Amino acid sequence: MREDATSDPLETVRDRGQITRRSATWNIVHAMDESAAGSGAQSIHRALTLLNLLGVMARDRPDGVTLADLAHVSGRPKASVHRVLNALVQLGYAERIEPSGRYRLGLQSQILGELAGERTDPLLRLASPSLVRIAELSEDTTFLTVRQGSFSLCARREEGFGEIRNNALAVGDRHPLGVGAGSLAILAALEDAEVEHVIEVNGEIMSRRYPRISADVLRGIVDRTRRDGYALNEGLVAPGSWAVAVIINVPGRGPTAALSVASIEPRLSGARRDELVAVMKKEASVIEASLANQQHDEGAGPVSPRAQAPRRTS
Repeated sequence: MREDATSDPLETVRDRGQITRRSATWNIVHAMDESAAGSGAQSIHRALTLLNLLGVMARDRPDGVTLADLAHVSGRPKASVHRVLNALVQLGYAERIEPSGRYRLGLQSQILGELAGERTDPLLRLASPSLVRIAELSEDTTFLTVRQGSFSLCARREEGFGEIRNNALAVGDRHPLGVGAGSLAILAALEDAEVEHVIEVNGEIMSRRYPRISADVLRGIVDRTRRDGYALNEGLVAPGSWAVAVIINVPGRGPTAALSVASIEPRLSGARRDELVAVMKKEASVIEASLANQQHDEGAGPVSPRAQAPRRTS
């Protein structure tokens, strides 16, 4: 273990997480799926993207987000952003806070969230108890990461009771596959051809926002993850912020999710890392079995949790 990791003040480690948080916010607007381009629904796409951006930015700013900040991050003219915001406010999806003039999500967005919560993806619901158990055991921050195309999304976060609070990832943050431990675990579980496709598709954004993770570095980490049976992020994006992750093979969907624990190097090294990996693999199996049983109960027929994982070439 390097001495600099053990001597870093906790506040310094926490501050380093802001590096990835800024990139995650930028990704919401600039890392669009190729299918969105030329679809004929650009105005709808821009409005929903701005709404998503507002939600994530306001998550960390209780007093709301300024028009100038939204325009800056989105890269769109202030007048254009203002027009979209006015439409969202009129429909209740955004709210203008007086007298500051800042913005946050509105009542209609909250209602939509409540409606969605009534039929939450079973993965999110069934993974929550596992996240709590891992957080209680490790006393560190745990995450559920899910795949969205060539990107990954932080879907759940659970805090442990220890003094380390890793702020490098929060619910709603979006990164290219391969950025972060959970994202690495998902990428490494894909077939080789799909791994190469993801690396190619994300090439520009990786070189621009994550220069330390080159294509060759990423391939090397994928190989190591497959060999070790778990993914390890050794502070590649936010120096000092380490994380370890294992794959979840969702029945019928393959390796589309991962469990991870984030902390600092001394807490994720040696025998303690091995113990945490064993705990996470056990919880991943519990989640997979619960999902398979639910599918069976709903009439989909029995599904082997591991049988659905796509085979990759070595």
